[in-house]
Amino acid sequence: MTTIIENINSYFLDTYGKYENIDEEVRNMVKSFYDPKVEERGIQKGMEKGIEKGMAQGIEKGIEKGIEKGMVQGIEKGKIEVARNLLKMGMDLLAIVQATGLSKEEIKKIEADMN
Repeated sequence: MTTIIENINSYFLDTYGKYENIDEEVRNMVKSFYDPKVEERGIQKGMEKGIEKGMAQGIEKGIEKGIEKGMVQGIEKGKIEVARNLLKMGMDLLAIVQATGLSKEEIKKIEADMN
């Protein structure tokens, strides 16, 4: 560690000239490299930022999935509503299957629920 401090002191002296507090500042810099508290604070901050970023991404994905699920449900409800209207008009079962994309069983259930 002493060699490191001497090398840093020499570098600063050659680069910036005489500076009275350089020994103390270099010791503080080197100490901070080896100080477990500094490392622990860095790790803690990194974890906090990681958690924050993860939560933001999770919220974003949740919103996207919610929108997607809502759209699928809306489309499905629309198909059911069209099937009801076509049943009320007396349209043939196979024609309703082709028009809505619903299965025969689904249309029969819709018809049963209407009665």
